[in-house]
Amino acid sequence: MLKKILNKEIKNKVYIIAEIGINHNGKLETALKLIEKASEAGVDAVKFQKRNIKDIYTEKTIQDPNTQEWNIEYLIKELNTCELGKRDYDIIYEKCNQLKLDLIITPFDIESVDFILNYKVVAFKNASCNMNNYKLIDYMSEKKLPILISTGMWSDEEIRDSIEYFKKKDINYTLLLSNSTYPCPYEDINITYLNTLKKYSNIIGYSGHEHGTFIPIAAAALGARIIEKHITLDKSQDGLDHKASMEPEEWKEMVKNIRLLEKSLGDEKVVNQAESLAKQSFCLSPYSKRDIKKGEIFTKDMFELLAPGKGLLQKDLISFLGKKIETDIQKNTCISTSMFEKTIPISEWKIEKFKKWWGLKCRFSDFHLYNPLSAPVIEFHCSQKDVYDSVTGISSKNSQLVIHAPEIVDRMLVDICSTDEFQVNKSLDILQQSINRTLELSKNFKGKPKLVIHFGGMCLEKKDNIEGIREDLMKRSIENFKKLNYDESLIEILPENLPPKPWYLGGEWNQYGFMLSEDMIKFCEKFNLKITYDICHAKLFCNYFNKDIVDYTKKIKKYISHLHISDTRGINGEGVQINEGDTDFQPIFEELKDLDYSWVTEIWSGHINNGKEQYKSMKLLEEYKNIL
Repeated sequence: MLKKILNKEIKNKVYIIAEIGINHNGKLETALKLIEKASEAGVDAVKFQKRNIKDIYTEKTIQDPNTQEWNIEYLIKELNTCELGKRDYDIIYEKCNQLKLDLIITPFDIESVDFILNYKVVAFKNASCNMNNYKLIDYMSEKKLPILISTGMWSDEEIRDSIEYFKKKDINYTLLLSNSTYPCPYEDINITYLNTLKKYSNIIGYSGHEHGTFIPIAAAALGARIIEKHITLDKSQDGLDHKASMEPEEWKEMVKNIRLLEKSLGDEKVVNQAESLAKQSFCLSPYSKRDIKKGEIFTKDMFELLAPGKGLLQKDLISFLGKKIETDIQKNTCISTSMFEKTIPISEWKIEKFKKWWGLKCRFSDFHLYNPLSAPVIEFHCSQKDVYDSVTGISSKNSQLVIHAPEIVDRMLVDICSTDEFQVNKSLDILQQSINRTLELSKNFKGKPKLVIHFGGMCLEKKDNIEGIREDLMKRSIENFKKLNYDESLIEILPENLPPKPWYLGGEWNQYGFMLSEDMIKFCEKFNLKITYDICHAKLFCNYFNKDIVDYTKKIKKYISHLHISDTRGINGEGVQINEGDTDFQPIFEELKDLDYSWVTEIWSGHINNGKEQYKSMKLLEEYKNIL
């Protein structure tokens, strides 16, 4: 049937794919159960994923994921445990035949394409992260099967660039609107962008990661002839995709009502912050195959394409080939745009003398790059591994130590407000270890250390009774915080104010704890604490609840000991570069000018490209140096 739909031989028919993906958790029994449930719901096809980790990620990343962003640590472990073998797929294929379901498999590398051809699949599915992986797409195209291509992570301009390539190479492609956020907020779906995709693709589809069933129905009403959603037996399971999946009863509802229309507005394709991280995690960038000297000309033989994609993307490579490299590059280094610019090395940054105790953010792994600056404050953003494993070489007698405790533990959010006792105990354990690690390292730094922590109080579902929820959250947070062991004379624990729509684990959550000024004040007075005041989070809160941030700041200012500074956009735009969002910093800094506090900037991905955006934020803030 898919072939007839793609050839427009059948009208008014939607091809529905149940994406099993890796929701089988590496267990054949679970995979077969999911196939059965998908069949009972009335789908046309089920889809799986096939990858060889060694052919996708760098050897260094596989051996020690903690050298990359925190999400990589969990990603690699998850992917390694969820691969099925040849015998498993033999049984899966037979099961699909019995139930008269089409089988589709997404390959992430060349070897996986060959593996998939052991079975009579009706199409290849190309993941969003590989939309511009032309080598992989070319290889799939040679097999004379249609290719369904998801467009998550990519802007309209980037999609059009890929379309030009597909048409030039005569690729048999079909575009699917997608947003690579798990789960995806409704305001970022932009469902009417399907109308734009109609200009690029003969047939269009929708691959969704949001909650509920009505958006795919709206997509079908707007012309999507292919609908894909994830299926799971239980959304509460740990794993990358479960929380963005539908359970069997939801699937029955969606398939039954696929012709119903509930229009969702939005016609702009955007790439949000969570997608930016996903792009870094899944996409490919050039990595140096050897040491490269400053002044050499960039050529194809200098690099190989590997993940994570923190540097140049494949679409940009051609424009940089033949250019002179402006810095020495060590072997196995991700090549970024900054390496072709006459940039200032971190060790040579010139930072003005600010009035307050300014600082820089880094990881344990790149501290050596920042240490020569002797910043008054160094804030380390820590992963689970950072606080549990031994650490060496972290010392700066000229700097005050700030540790930002992990926000994730064993693929769960740190949350001492939770009703889940297991999650609370895990959260308390990692917070206690963060306290211990801070005290351990403080002897190598100047003055009394600070520990930034998140209390939690978030959930995936939006709830209306926020007042009642707040009371319960505050009660549990107070009760559980008492269980932490520390001496306030040796360490300053600073809970951080949180935004209403935070990004966690690749998706948008709803926050209900530690946002309102009265809640923060109550907690601080209970335990004689101060806070880390995140200006971006505060502005997001004020934007969401239509409050004035200066008034908000006045209420909480006497409890502020440390600042996180970045700009804001809307209700979920975190970590925007200074002066590129909607925050007026002048009145906020004026309100705080008489306080004694430390501060760092928190620009989204400001640490990559040799800290380029972090340095830019520091230079932009120089206009406030007399009060900041």
